[in-house]
Amino acid sequence: MAAAPILRLERLTSSRSRMFREAFAIYEATIPRAEQKTRAEIVAGLKFPDVYVWAFLQGSDVAGLSILHAVRPQNMLLLEYLAISPAFQGRGAGSDLFAQSFAASRTGPDTLLLIEVDSERDEIDGDERGVRLRRKQFYRRLGCREVRGFDYILPLDHFGPAPRMNLLVKGAPSRTLGTARLRAAIEAVYVNVYGCAPGDPRLAAMFAEAGPAFELI
Repeated sequence: MAAAPILRLERLTSSRSRMFREAFAIYEATIPRAEQKTRAEIVAGLKFPDVYVWAFLQGSDVAGLSILHAVRPQNMLLLEYLAISPAFQGRGAGSDLFAQSFAASRTGPDTLLLIEVDSERDEIDGDERGVRLRRKQFYRRLGCREVRGFDYILPLDHFGPAPRMNLLVKGAPSRTLGTARLRAAIEAVYVNVYGCAPGDPRLAAMFAEAGPAFELI
């Protein structure tokens, strides 16, 4: 019996390719609607060198998509989206896509990865809470830790209000993350990833009660 083809990354640079169409279909089908950008926004990111849009391939089949943004002054990456086709779920493809995307996008050996995740402390039913907890557990198994006590405000409202969010971090050398570094990174994310003004009041609100550092748990 022949071995299954190895899953591999290919960077997407054109919205006219078959791979982009299939990857975007996975994105639309699996990412919660309130957390989605428009197709035009995803397409616009393809031309920027600090935006990494990856298709995850098994042979010629698109198994998943990931989108990461480099925040170079703080030596960080933001994992904005990670999506696996339902046909490939439950096989470890998500873990492979996460690991390969991080390795291929990082700007240096000490790069930190920020991950936006839905908070289980939102006003949701039990089934949705279970889904969000499992998503966090997925990232924890991959070595990520949550920024304790930090309510992240996702600045998206194309398809209704965004859910309450948290941030996870991979690659931190200690159990804390300096507030100044995190704020500078999120300010860059707001401006460069979401097109917000530098003085967006949500930035001040997120850090209003912050001390000098956040604990990573």
